Amino acid sequence: MRICFYLLFFFLHVNAGCRLKGNKDIQITAYTGDSVLLPCSCTDLHTKPQIFTWSKYDKKDKWIKISPESDQYTNKFQLVNESSGYSLFISHVTGNDDGYYMCMNEVGEIRYIRLIVEGCKLTEKLVYVTGYVGQSVLLPCSCSDLQAKPHTFTWLFYKDFQYKEIYPKDQTNLYTGRVQLINDHPGNLSLLISQLTLKDEGYYRCEIRKIITDVPLVVKDAPIWPLTSTPIITTTNSTSESLPFIPFAVVTAIFLHIIVAVVYCSTRKKGLKNSLLQQR
Repeated sequence: MRICFYLLFFFLHVNAGCRLKGNKDIQITAYTGDSVLLPCSCTDLHTKPQIFTWSKYDKKDKWIKISPESDQYTNKFQLVNESSGYSLFISHVTGNDDGYYMCMNEVGEIRYIRLIVEGCKLTEKLVYVTGYVGQSVLLPCSCSDLQAKPHTFTWLFYKDFQYKEIYPKDQTNLYTGRVQLINDHPGNLSLLISQLTLKDEGYYRCEIRKIITDVPLVVKDAPIWPLTSTPIITTTNSTSESLPFIPFAVVTAIFLHIIVAVVYCSTRKKGLKNSLLQQR
């Protein structure tokens, strides 16, 4: 009897197959340039589906089957072989990956996943910047969401009546080794230019899929700052030059006092002598 019960339980378990986990649609947000995992698995962790398919809803109102083995999806989609299912791994997310995805098991059970891709939206349209010869300057450009990294972007410089690329490729041969990105956040696309010259003055442009931020740059001569040692030298010299005049002034004053005293005494004696003669 017990053996029959086990056989019946095993038969029902096999027929049940894979029951997909969850019963609601899932919404996932990813950023351009990142990777994302779309989960889909069986409720029973020890049950693995015999047939498992992923599809993406096309704009032409139809579902397109995703086959990671095909050349179209190579290095883009990958099935993560789990014990209870096959989740879909998407690398190098772009705006085209945004949309609805569907996973389905062998019995036709379906789960839908809504993937929202947040792209880069530039924060500024026009920014004025001033730099100085021989120094470095930062040309600002960033996404409104600093976690959103654009798939491709370029920095351009207006030269010879047209915009020429200077980053990531330098078509002018004037910026090689002098430009670099500030990579503190994925969405920070600001460009640092070092060793500025007067020829660097002009119009720069940060461009993402024809969305632009213009950055006019004014380059001025380097300011001449006063040396910190100058006041010290001046003060020291003026003090050392005034020191010899102090004892000379004292001696002069004493000498004048002596002369006045001598004149006063001689005048007084002469006056007393005259008064005595008159009394006689």
